[in-house]
Amino acid sequence: MTTNEIRFLTEFQHLHHVMKTKETFEAEHPGVRIVIEQSTDHYESLQAYKSADAPDIIESGGWALFNHKGMFLDLWPFVDREPGLRDDMYSGIKRVAGKDGTLPGLPVDVSLPLILYKKELFDKAGLSYPSDKWTWDDMMELAGKLTVRNEQGVATQFGLGFGVDIEEFEPFVMRNGGRYLSPDGLTARGCVDQPAVIDAIRMIIDAYRHHRVIRNPGEPSEAGDIHQGFAMVFGYTWLVGNLARVGLLEKYGVAGLPNMPGREQSNMIYMGAAGITSKSRQPELAWSFLRHYVLGRPDAFRSPMTLPVTRSLAVQSGLADHPVWSRYLQELEHVQISGFYMNEKWNSSRQLINEDIHRMILEGADVAHTVRSWTRYA
Repeated sequence: MTTNEIRFLTEFQHLHHVMKTKETFEAEHPGVRIVIEQSTDHYESLQAYKSADAPDIIESGGWALFNHKGMFLDLWPFVDREPGLRDDMYSGIKRVAGKDGTLPGLPVDVSLPLILYKKELFDKAGLSYPSDKWTWDDMMELAGKLTVRNEQGVATQFGLGFGVDIEEFEPFVMRNGGRYLSPDGLTARGCVDQPAVIDAIRMIIDAYRHHRVIRNPGEPSEAGDIHQGFAMVFGYTWLVGNLARVGLLEKYGVAGLPNMPGREQSNMIYMGAAGITSKSRQPELAWSFLRHYVLGRPDAFRSPMTLPVTRSLAVQSGLADHPVWSRYLQELEHVQISGFYMNEKWNSSRQLINEDIHRMILEGADVAHTVRSWTRYA
């Protein structure tokens, strides 16, 4: 029997879903063999593409590879051959993944942030649960009432769990009407240095430094782990998945990110993708496997860590009716293009920017002056 072979290169370490897809696809397509290979990072994936024997499909946990012009086939022609598929995809997914007018990959590992709140801590404090109509000031007020400190000033409970990371600041910047980079991603000047960005970051720094409702870097704490003494958590979908796996998700409700003064309904999104390389010898067969992998397996989302990219898959997997997961799916309509998806220099400067954030929190470095200095990173 003649064997058609598709080579699938992935940067992921956990291969349960791709191996399951290989098994079911090969069972449905006798004579087809899917060869799974792994690379360590973007560099190895790029080198594999440049080789004389390039893989048919490359999967990456980030978007940097998919900004390389000509490396991947445009998948929109494949999508549009299937009636209703483009309309079935969430609008935010199409907006971000198709930002340059082409679709270089089908998104995988899709995650976005919302606010998870621990219902029993709100009930104990006699406070109403947050709603999508709340504001930043509302969140700060609730977080203040839900932060508890002992006689030594050490927190036994924090009102809000939040990281010290410029990427995690981005949704609030977006919702305030700001952006880190220009629409073409070529410069930060005239963007990150504008009042909407500076004001949003100042509000976040104040949450650490003045309101003291978030744990400062290195601050002593008796609040335990994130699922214990944190009343609200800025949480991505992988946190939801982990809470579900240990039987704690029912203790939580979910609310949208608070409304900022800029009043923009935006959010950021993490996602990787899997795309058919322009060197694939069998693009039609590669599309059949890729479609099955990303769009054809609702069982992959029965115990999810990430989000499906189509509404029908959300329904088939049961996520569309779930009280928490359904709110994350709803937010897919509002996601926008992250600065970290558009400019590799800006993305690689993340650690330097985070060091500045530590100085603003711990040393009181001037927010406006510090943020304006970030124009040098793009």
